[in-house]
Amino acid sequence: MNLLILFFLGLCWGLSFTLSKIAMQAGGTPIGLTFWQSLTAGVLLLGYVYWRHSHFFVPRELYIPILIISLLSVVVPNIIFYSAASHLDAGILSISVSVIPLFTYCIALTLGLDSFKLGRSIGLLLGFLALITLTVPESSLPNKKDIPWVLLSLVCALCYALENIYIDTLKLKNFGPIRLVCCISIVSVVLTLPLTLATDQFFFPKISNPDLLFSALGLGLIGATAYSVFIFLIGRAGSVFASQTGYLVTFCGVLWGIILLGESHSIYVWISLFLIMAGIFLVQPRETKKEGPISNSVKR
Repeated sequence: MNLLILFFLGLCWGLSFTLSKIAMQAGGTPIGLTFWQSLTAGVLLLGYVYWRHSHFFVPRELYIPILIISLLSVVVPNIIFYSAASHLDAGILSISVSVIPLFTYCIALTLGLDSFKLGRSIGLLLGFLALITLTVPESSLPNKKDIPWVLLSLVCALCYALENIYIDTLKLKNFGPIRLVCCISIVSVVLTLPLTLATDQFFFPKISNPDLLFSALGLGLIGATAYSVFIFLIGRAGSVFASQTGYLVTFCGVLWGIILLGESHSIYVWISLFLIMAGIFLVQPRETKKEGPISNSVKR
């Protein structure tokens, strides 16, 4: 079951790289896309919550955690991500998420939340080696000026890794992943709307620009469904196992870029992708399932 969830997330989030590229080419802006993605996800999830529970109550002790998660999972990484999408191929951009498991595992080790295992460590390091293979050789990227954007995308990976650990350590009771993601989306809307206006990045998706309209809506739909499932997976299998989503997101992101955008890549990109896929077979979930805070929260 856990592996099926991983593949579902890989397909959904892998498509987000291609949709982001399409949206930016169609006139989208980084902060504006973040706003519309959050708004779409928030409206969809809020409607579901009211249909399921007929009310929506957020405990006061979750105000700060929700704000922190909103910054780590949506606002900061999405703005960077959409900015990089203007400069990098969807496939190249997707490979940057391969270091999320490495960051997650290192942070988990530092905090004593996970134990050292040689095989797992080798698998995670293969993800880092894949990044080196992608950026160092002269003929790896179409334009060597894009290397700073690849490196900047690592900030996204770091944010997601910190988010993985933070969610895994939260003590939530009777507050499931759908309601949590709904809150995150709403807070992200509140944070990004003034930013779009202050930076003149606000835009309104119109039917006359279908590429921008449907890609923005698609990103919101992915954010609503995939992120809710991802938080559920953290509670079910732990943050390190859930972070392996990054490997499948990378693989699917490259494939979606080839299928929908006709992208082609150098041999170094394919070597990098091979190293990433090798790593997923070495990184195993923790052996004992922790009845932690999130796992308790999703048992309704």
